[in-house]
Amino acid sequence: MSEPRAVATGSYAQLSKKLHFASYCVIRSLPLAVLTRLAVTLTFNYTRTLCVSAVMLFISSLATAQVSREQWGAPDIKVAHANGKWIIAGKKNTVTIDESDLAMKVQAGAAVWQMVPSSANDLLIRSRGTDSSLRLADAARKTITLYDTGFKTGVKIVLSGWRNADLTLVLTAVLEGKDEDLVFDAVAQESEAHVRQLDWPTALDAHDVDYTLLSNGRGTLLPRNWPKEYSPIRSITPEGKIAGTDHSLLQSHVIESWSMSWWGFQKGKSAMMIIVETPDDAAYQFKHPAGGPTVIGPRWLAQLGRFNYPRSGRMVFFANGDYVDMAKRYRRYVMDTGLFVSLKEKIARTPAVNDLLGTAQTRLSILRNMSPDSDRYDTKDLSKNYSLTTFDERAKQLRDLKSRGFDRVLVFISGWPHLGYDRQHPDSLPPPEKAGGWEGFKRLVDTARELGYRYILHDQYRDYYLDAPSYDPQFAVREQDSKLPPQAFPGSRFGDSKDGDIPMMRHWDGGKQAYLNNRFWLGHLLKNYQLFFDHGITPQGIYLDVIGYVPPDEDFNPEHPTTRTEAMAGRAATMNWSRHNLGIVATEAGADWVIPYVDVINQSGGGSKAVLVPLYNLVYHDAVIVSYGARDQQTLLRGILNGGVPELPITPTDEKTLSLMRQMMALHKRVGLSEMIKHEFLDANYRKERTTFADGTTVTVDWNTNGFEITPAL
Repeated sequence: MSEPRAVATGSYAQLSKKLHFASYCVIRSLPLAVLTRLAVTLTFNYTRTLCVSAVMLFISSLATAQVSREQWGAPDIKVAHANGKWIIAGKKNTVTIDESDLAMKVQAGAAVWQMVPSSANDLLIRSRGTDSSLRLADAARKTITLYDTGFKTGVKIVLSGWRNADLTLVLTAVLEGKDEDLVFDAVAQESEAHVRQLDWPTALDAHDVDYTLLSNGRGTLLPRNWPKEYSPIRSITPEGKIAGTDHSLLQSHVIESWSMSWWGFQKGKSAMMIIVETPDDAAYQFKHPAGGPTVIGPRWLAQLGRFNYPRSGRMVFFANGDYVDMAKRYRRYVMDTGLFVSLKEKIARTPAVNDLLGTAQTRLSILRNMSPDSDRYDTKDLSKNYSLTTFDERAKQLRDLKSRGFDRVLVFISGWPHLGYDRQHPDSLPPPEKAGGWEGFKRLVDTARELGYRYILHDQYRDYYLDAPSYDPQFAVREQDSKLPPQAFPGSRFGDSKDGDIPMMRHWDGGKQAYLNNRFWLGHLLKNYQLFFDHGITPQGIYLDVIGYVPPDEDFNPEHPTTRTEAMAGRAATMNWSRHNLGIVATEAGADWVIPYVDVINQSGGGSKAVLVPLYNLVYHDAVIVSYGARDQQTLLRGILNGGVPELPITPTDEKTLSLMRQMMALHKRVGLSEMIKHEFLDANYRKERTTFADGTTVTVDWNTNGFEITPAL
């Protein structure tokens, strides 16, 4: 056995020498395939496995060393540091960060996008019960280093050492992907000090921006020099001033300030947008004085008093683009992330939704009975506080509607609670006896079915009325402390108060109310609908009021603390159950976090205090059905322009209004499942505009004449 062992040893030694020779003298001039054949030729039978393995390992290491970053998919991004500035340079975009004041500048093609320097209110912290503001650039310890994940490359900024703030912030700014989006992240390492609010990246210096695009309502175009004060969320007086009585806060998922998680800017032919990728605890810095310019930038909010998780967003740049390109980029984003669910998909899971294409909606109110405790109770004309139309009277009106030629209608039934509309939620039942009780309610819904009209119930679970039988303050939403004013919306606009740490309001019909913790909504919904089922009433869907309008409710109650994300999950649970057990799901307004769950929304909150532009429709037209009221001709024309459906009064209306509604219905039947691919203003005064749908249909509206044209004609 010794002889073969000696031969093997000798063979390995000879091969080793030859490999060293090859590696130092020949390897750089030989292709890898040739070298591989050479190595295999040099092996012997006794050592084939050992030698080939060693050789292949050697060659593999050489091959790895030779592969460029581009070959294994890494972005071609260079990071350099010189003269107090960090430069992140890609093929398209170059980012410069000044390490002294953290000012960030992006050269994107011919356009320069400059963020303002760090300032005194970048960071709001709470330490030992006291709030204070800090400037990011004042951190005593500031470290900036290369940050390279392999798919995005840039810098990491670590900040700490502020006076009286035991806190570390880790910020990253990187270029990512073929388009070289600037992606930014923020993480806080908290100890005694907690982050309550962080404004980073800083706001854009907008002195040379032509206009800002805001995704509040259905979309707003705000020119840089807009002559009036502007606030996305607060009321504006007739004099063009922000109302001093409205202390509403900018925050995510409120239709008036955040129907979608993005905003953007136009500068000449170039454009830039910011997509907020972690929107649940987010807002934005905002200011637009009369005459401009507009100041806006990302703002991150605490989650139950702490900065519990990384916050992320991205800046997207367009060398040649406009608001349509921005909307389409966001559409791609929501498709990639699963937020976009098309109407075709919704029809597949709920076939009844198909019957809503081109179908008018009508609303039947049974009982309005304003509580004397309501701020809107009229003490001078008591007749304004009460109205009753019985279930049987509404059934007769449905028959009359059918006789007028409306074969398909979606019927919303409201005012069915025991004391009337918006009374005693979440304990609304039984239905009012004076309206016909359970038997009358059953006759109404049976009539709707007989006529071929689908019907859904207008319902609500957020407003938690103090006279509801189950009211208990332990289930009411609590704020972090008892400080005034309360922060809950919309009490912040209509008038509010606080019972300890529980925010209250009394604006709606039911009078004094708190807000029900969103975890408990589903249980009350199940309780109520079991009663419906027990009485032979099986609704074909539900309109869950306010869900798509108001923000998710954060609750600091230590017995059931609830983040905004968990509140949204509680609301989603009610929508999911309703779809599975009832059918059609509708809500108010439709901030886009609800898109996966709902089939129908209304135009509530869809206006604009500047220039209205259909950003929402450019993203979601073929994902949700939007209804438009008949209060005036302009609203109906807006519905035609955007391819919506009309809200049909139950009582007869004039022929001109009916004509507009019928044309809107026919148009929606044609384009309801088609993407809105384009919108354009046809004059400089925004008085003539056109929408284009994927099937080739165009709609042109002239607001000077209130005329419109649909091509091809219906």
